[in-house]
Amino acid sequence: GRVRMSGKQEWAKKCMAVLKAVKAHKHGWIFSEPVDPIKLQIPDYFDVIQRPMDLGTIKTNMENNKITSPEQFKEDMMTTFQNAMRYNPANHDVHIMAKTLMELFHNKWDSQEDAIMQKWRYET
Repeated sequence: GRVRMSGKQEWAKKCMAVLKAVKAHKHGWIFSEPVDPIKLQIPDYFDVIQRPMDLGTIKTNMENNKITSPEQFKEDMMTTFQNAMRYNPANHDVHIMAKTLMELFHNKWDSQEDAIMQKWRYET
């Protein structure tokens, strides 16, 4: 059948639900906006991290349809936490929180990834 283009597509809704669940975690706020190296006094941040990403940017990019596939969504989500884990040593709170949220993401995502991909293929 023909796909109705009204409102958000199903695949995008499912991505947004995962994003919402991750953001709702008690550590979610830490990753909800771009890293500010000046405010945080980490001037070398952009030397270490080539592709900054955060949950707020992902939300905006989903809403503006800048993210056009589940793969892109997943990559951005992973990048958010991988960046924090790369920049901060393993014993650092932020590293540990990022690891926790990465696990939460996988927990919510992995079981439905195939279904989301199927919806995306059907809807695009």
